[in-house]
Amino acid sequence: MNEKQPASKPIEAPRTAAEEIEREENERYEWWMANNPTAEVAQASPETNAEKAAKAECEEMMDSFEQTYDLEALRAITQFDSKEERESSIRQPALDALSIIFKRMKDLSDQGTFLRETRKALGVRYEKLSNAVGNITEDKDGKIFDIVVHNRRTPFPGDQLS
Repeated sequence: MNEKQPASKPIEAPRTAAEEIEREENERYEWWMANNPTAEVAQASPETNAEKAAKAECEEMMDSFEQTYDLEALRAITQFDSKEERESSIRQPALDALSIIFKRMKDLSDQGTFLRETRKALGVRYEKLSNAVGNITEDKDGKIFDIVVHNRRTPFPGDQLS
């Protein structure tokens, strides 16, 4: 009679309650992964699908802006001698397009769509476009109708300057 004896299990040191819970959770996880091979595993990036879509939408709008308007030509505008000159300049349609981008970014920001890193990256790019278009200020001396300033800090749409 040559019967095989069952292999003996090595004696383990007693586990703490926390170790036992962790072991059980690991076993449940391994069982779940083995029985659900198509289950989505969280990506390393915290960026959500909604954020990715919103970021892509904003980037597409800014790409279109950069393709449509010459940023250097916009930066070259430093003053207007009349309201008519300001309204008929290339700056006016660029300002209208930038306003649409601003409103969309603000709506998405108000919805809490963007994580901090995404907000920062989009904010830097938006500020570049905003500064190219510039901000109108009145000439304090009254010699020029309007002055265009191209170096103001622009907050992310929906944020306040601090």
